[in-house]
Amino acid sequence: MPKVAHLTAHPLRDCRISAEKWSHFAARALTEDWLRDDDFRERWTSPTCLLFNPADGLVYVGLTALNGDIFYAFDPRTDTWESLRYPTGGDRYASKIHVALHLGADGWIYSAVATLADVDMWPRPPGGPLFRFDPRTRAYDLLGVPLPHDYIQGILLDEQRGIIYGNTFPGRRLFRFNLGTRQARELTFLGNVSTEHLALDAAGGLWHHYELAQWAGRYPLLRYDPDQDRIDYLNLDLPDLLAGNRAGGQIDTALTTRDGRLYLGAASGALFELEHRGPRLIYLGKPFPAPRLKGLLEARDGLLYGVAGARYDTHFFAYDRVGGQFLDLGPLVDTRTGARCWLAHDLCQVDARTFLVAECDNHERASYLFKIQLEA
Repeated sequence: MPKVAHLTAHPLRDCRISAEKWSHFAARALTEDWLRDDDFRERWTSPTCLLFNPADGLVYVGLTALNGDIFYAFDPRTDTWESLRYPTGGDRYASKIHVALHLGADGWIYSAVATLADVDMWPRPPGGPLFRFDPRTRAYDLLGVPLPHDYIQGILLDEQRGIIYGNTFPGRRLFRFNLGTRQARELTFLGNVSTEHLALDAAGGLWHHYELAQWAGRYPLLRYDPDQDRIDYLNLDLPDLLAGNRAGGQIDTALTTRDGRLYLGAASGALFELEHRGPRLIYLGKPFPAPRLKGLLEARDGLLYGVAGARYDTHFFAYDRVGGQFLDLGPLVDTRTGARCWLAHDLCQVDARTFLVAECDNHERASYLFKIQLEA
């Protein structure tokens, strides 16, 4: 069983937010109030997605940063940060790279811009672009804005078909973008869903939630078949283990493993396998009693790793698919300082012993990047 030897927190910014200030801004502030506040605009940051690039040994980090400085590289060998100076082009609403880092076979990193701005700003900005970044030359290539005014919560790259899929906010829409023509097409309106994750099965089918009946609080799954250019709105729900929480039965993370199996982590904290040919959902269990399950990945040792929990009670876990067992590897707590992770948003593996966790949405301070080192 793997064991954690060291766990260290690495802040990008130093920022403290009082409970009173957070409560006011979260409940009463308009978009422009957030942008005018010095703490939130310049110092309150959250790592949101991670990508390890084996070609240069760097971890590429998408951030929430209201000043537009949303793309960084972190060197796990020296524990240092470097801004990659994302070119916002003057768009003051470009404030996040959310679930949107994919390494292409061409060596480029494909990504997209999200926002923290809400419906009150929707008529004004151009919308979030898809872009790609060449880590060898540090060049940016803006691919285009798929849906005007909307920003992009999450993307998936289907290189075999030359497609980028994405979902948007504030308008909750699903789109496909053709890399060859650089043209986008809206596939469907999703309703009031909260997930930013998309899932791709081994046959190329795209999975997402949609709102079936607004009065019922149901968010079943749909599957888009790109070869047939058809959406099947399925009457298939992830079991909601969080009573009264509309997000509990929605995807919190998704993973297609090398053998073509599709795993879904739900916001309730449960892990499922989705057999797309049924379709059929198989409940695998919960690694931790608390809600949330983020950053699921397939490690080189064959185990699945992820992070479960929330509100400073987050745990690193492994799942043994052969034995069908969860392994709780302990809480995300800095072994030097005692700093705890509020909520994990993504996880990446650097080498056999090293993992990084992106903490996000901390209500009291800027969020950290946590580095996990397992025993040899």
